[in-house]
Amino acid sequence: MKQNVMDMTRGPIMPQLVKFGTPVLLGMLFQRIYNFVDVFIVGRYLGDEALAAVSIAGSAMYLLMSLMMGLTTGVSIVTSQYYGAGNEKKVRETFASSIFVAILFTALITALGMLGSKGLLRLLQTSESLMGYAHAYLMIIFAGCAGTMLYNWISAVMRSLGNSVVPLVSLIISSLLNIVLDILFIAVIPMGVAGAALATVLSQAISGALCLAYAFRILPMLRLKKGELRMDPVIARQILVYGIPTGLQMSIISISDMALQAKINTYSTALIVAYGIATKVEFLGWQIAEALGTAMGTFVGQNIGAGDYKRVRQGVRCAYGIHFICYGIFCPIVWLFARPFMAMFTQSPESIQYGVEYMRIFSFFFLIGGTMCIFHNVLRASGDVKMTLAMGVSEVITRISFTFLFTELMGYWGLWWVSPLTWVCAVAVGAIRYYSGKWEGIAKKQAFTEI
Repeated sequence: MKQNVMDMTRGPIMPQLVKFGTPVLLGMLFQRIYNFVDVFIVGRYLGDEALAAVSIAGSAMYLLMSLMMGLTTGVSIVTSQYYGAGNEKKVRETFASSIFVAILFTALITALGMLGSKGLLRLLQTSESLMGYAHAYLMIIFAGCAGTMLYNWISAVMRSLGNSVVPLVSLIISSLLNIVLDILFIAVIPMGVAGAALATVLSQAISGALCLAYAFRILPMLRLKKGELRMDPVIARQILVYGIPTGLQMSIISISDMALQAKINTYSTALIVAYGIATKVEFLGWQIAEALGTAMGTFVGQNIGAGDYKRVRQGVRCAYGIHFICYGIFCPIVWLFARPFMAMFTQSPESIQYGVEYMRIFSFFFLIGGTMCIFHNVLRASGDVKMTLAMGVSEVITRISFTFLFTELMGYWGLWWVSPLTWVCAVAVGAIRYYSGKWEGIAKKQAFTEI
């Protein structure tokens, strides 16, 4: 069993972070690949209006999917702390309890998404010409969110135990399947944007099923015996204590993203298309920070479970080094290849120019903005979830304020500065909290009362 998990409470830190984070990054990149495939095929076969609609739908989708990601983060934190403490019985109980919590959240997200998708699109000031495309896309995504939850839930469990390889393998298979299904449902069977959504839903469901099946095979501790499949109210509460604030943090950040998207939707289709394509590159850049952050979340969770706070601080310093090496390579590439990348997805000279402008601006800020994920995961895994929520609130306030202020002062050009400067403000909040050391006191208190 030990070869299938990773104990991050001992041994060289940087190699562990790289070994754990690399499969996570590769998995996220493959996830982005099939997002790019959606964009490429939709743009090529259905045109710019459909492409703009899918971009708008993505903003609305993220609002509710944030609740799912928050929940799975809660599962990961609780599991990693018990694993770091060497309490296999509690790991099994957490796994069992998380099944019931995941089912509940899936039902909630499905219902909210299907009932509220049109309202969300109207809040985004979606034009009538784009409403039909965007609504059809969202309805299928939310109807199939059980498959998305399955993958994210079992991946969170696996990663909390130090195994980031199995989620990667299942996601690679899913990504390749998604490419095939995209072509089938859009280019061969003319299903329109609904075909792109259906391809995504089916590929994620298959990915989750494969990951779960293999997890049972290689990790005996997850094979529940008769009578073990029950929800422990205390553990369920622990999952929610970590998961709900994280989900709220992600949700309120998505609200600020929606405010920016709503403002962008008041401009031309060319600008909407440019923003949709450029943000795919932006999200690609965030994969580096999020992969490192995921590694740090597991690392911090296990070491807090083991009571080794000095090692946590050493891990943060190692994470800084990895971060600056990765972005020292990524950012110049984005700046240099912004134009050819835009040209891959749209033939509109106006859209290409808008996209190049935005990419060249945000490429300068990733070195700062990416550290936000380090602070998020360190504070969250230590139990300082109120502060991560405060970081989210700061993003909402600054992004919405900057959206209206900058566009008033600079017109559409001001839109390109909103997110980068928002990252700087959020990083400042996280840095102040981390270096205050208050997270350590919170972690010790929770370790005493809950673990």
